[in-house]
Amino acid sequence: MAAAIVSAALVAVTAVGGNHILQVQSIGQGSIEVSSDSTSLSAGADVVVPDAAVQTQGGTDEVDRVVKEFTRDEAFSIFALTWSGERDIVAFVRSERADGSWSEWFQMEPADAVPDAVKFGTDPIYVEPTTRIQVSTGNVDLLEDGRTESEAPTTANDIDAVFIDGGEGTTQGDIAPVAETYAQGMPKVVSRAQWGAGPSRTPTYTNPVTAATVHHTAGSNNYTAAQAPGIVRGIWNYHANTLGWGDVGYNAMVDKYGNIYEGRAGGLDKAVQGAHVGGFNQNTWGVSMLGNYQEAAPTPQAIQAMGDIIGWKAAVAGFDPLGQAYHSADFSFNGSKYAAGQGAMFPNINAHRDFHYNTCPGDFLYNQLGAIRTIAAAKAVAVKAGAVVNPNPVQSAPQPAETTRPREVNTGTVTNNDGTQTVVTSPVASSEAGLDLTGLAEGDPLAVAAAAGTIAGVLVLFAAQYDLLPGGAQTVGGIELLPGLTLDALTPYIGPILKFAGGDEAAENWERLEPTLGQLTGTAAGVGGNNYAFFTDGIAIQNANGDIFTLVGKLADAWLQQGLDGGPLGLPTSEQYSPIEDLVRVDFQGGHISFDPTTLTVNIDVDN
Repeated sequence: MAAAIVSAALVAVTAVGGNHILQVQSIGQGSIEVSSDSTSLSAGADVVVPDAAVQTQGGTDEVDRVVKEFTRDEAFSIFALTWSGERDIVAFVRSERADGSWSEWFQMEPADAVPDAVKFGTDPIYVEPTTRIQVSTGNVDLLEDGRTESEAPTTANDIDAVFIDGGEGTTQGDIAPVAETYAQGMPKVVSRAQWGAGPSRTPTYTNPVTAATVHHTAGSNNYTAAQAPGIVRGIWNYHANTLGWGDVGYNAMVDKYGNIYEGRAGGLDKAVQGAHVGGFNQNTWGVSMLGNYQEAAPTPQAIQAMGDIIGWKAAVAGFDPLGQAYHSADFSFNGSKYAAGQGAMFPNINAHRDFHYNTCPGDFLYNQLGAIRTIAAAKAVAVKAGAVVNPNPVQSAPQPAETTRPREVNTGTVTNNDGTQTVVTSPVASSEAGLDLTGLAEGDPLAVAAAAGTIAGVLVLFAAQYDLLPGGAQTVGGIELLPGLTLDALTPYIGPILKFAGGDEAAENWERLEPTLGQLTGTAAGVGGNNYAFFTDGIAIQNANGDIFTLVGKLADAWLQQGLDGGPLGLPTSEQYSPIEDLVRVDFQGGHISFDPTTLTVNIDVDN
């Protein structure tokens, strides 16, 4: 029954947006000129540098290498390489800053192809405002030393360097997302007219939208709120004009400040086909986060904004943010994992790298897909229920009560399936003690919204669908517990469940704990920088400061049953220790859990 309720809450769609086409590009006025210029890569100066990103074969850490250097009279902020025909090109770029220092090398991954493409290129890279860059390439003969003849399949003469600057600000000054329109629950967006989009070709519609694909734009994260619209304009100009796509490839974009930008024209609430995940553009909706998240973590504001806009789109289009569907490639191109006609099952909120051989949207953003999915699920449920909900994915830690008088406590006992007893002591009522576990297990819209971004939200929603919650939630000693939720029950399912919560690809970092905690079964990343690893016999948590704590056996089960990161205990603050003989205990932000193996009693004591 619980599975049916959750499924209905996440999938059923009311009429949202009607038969209109939501064209928020009509809100706002004016345009801002984008400067764009190009020249042959061979026109760059040959410069030898010792720290080029692309090294020669040989395995040494540092090799002198010839790179191409360009110095321009006019400042630019976005750079790309273009060429004709499909080519195997590796490229990195770095820029000179105002103080004379050089930025890090930014990888320039190839932009996805579109059908019948004539011009190909890299993704446009934001390099910060500059007049001087260096380009390091692989599989390209740079024709250094004045050579004109080459037998290489690709030379510098075959490649163009593109310099773009989108300026700053919007057409109406500072960023001011437009008010929500008739489309219920749509997050505020910066319209095309506001950020200064140019004309668009007639859009293509491919109903229905069944999935959203997450991207990042790569390049520098060092941009201001005023510079962000210029990055959007520059990407539009490159996609629409330089590559000839007719418009920006993404359906929406999000900056690190949480601003959402309308993407490809034709109606946010309609199935406008973008150009963002070559071969799989039909029925997918592309959202890209401005910046590089291979080496840096996205901000909570950006994660929230991306989850909100995808969740709203899921409600409009009718797909389940926590579900999955089959997708197949329309055409083949170099770099795709799938040839024309081939496909697979993909999460309904997926990543660019799931389809193609690249790192997009970066490891840090990829590991936040679970948070994006739960935020999106909360938004979709709230939109369909007509609720006004703005869930905060960063859960505040419970704080001990500041009082000198004896606290008035609730106590209660529940007998677990294995014969152990859990004794709960708490001064808080269940309505004040963390997540609404009963509502969450039953798919209640507000409960789902409150759990957005928490690992508990993912686990409980999916546990309900797998029928792993016998007896549901019980109020014990003033707080809610899910007594049937144990590591033994979750172990066969934790892998399938946590693939929707994002994954820590560096599993070897956790495998060293296997002698103590049993076999590693799944990993997840939570909003706020907390990482989780689940084992057959325990749970490991790495907080935002890098501290790792482990919970074993009954201690892990008890923390799991009170709602993990969303429960009244919060996160662990100590390793397991023994305050007295025959008692093991772990302290938390909001209390402690102890286990007495002689009496088979688990004690959960909540401080606040």
